[in-house]
Amino acid sequence: MASWTKKASPSCVSSVTRDDKRIPKGYLPIVLVRDDQGDEETRVLVRVKDLKEPCMAALLELAEEQFGYGQQGVLRVPCDVQRFEHVVNMARKSKAAR
Repeated sequence: MASWTKKASPSCVSSVTRDDKRIPKGYLPIVLVRDDQGDEETRVLVRVKDLKEPCMAALLELAEEQFGYGQQGVLRVPCDVQRFEHVVNMARKSKAAR
């Protein structure tokens, strides 16, 4: 199992130390893959309950379009870190407006 190390600033993404290989309950590991460079990957953890937000659903649709439903292992999403943080911030603002 991979080590999960990336910490993005929004609250729906959690950081995990390099030595910790356990995924906290309620979180989903995701690998962000830059569109222009498939070899650059960033690992993040996202709260499962945040995946129902429309902006997060759009990222999952992009993952399905590029990688298909049959992905093996960790879910890969075609998105760079800055864009992902923007999407997470939008999801957080959406929750605050409710």
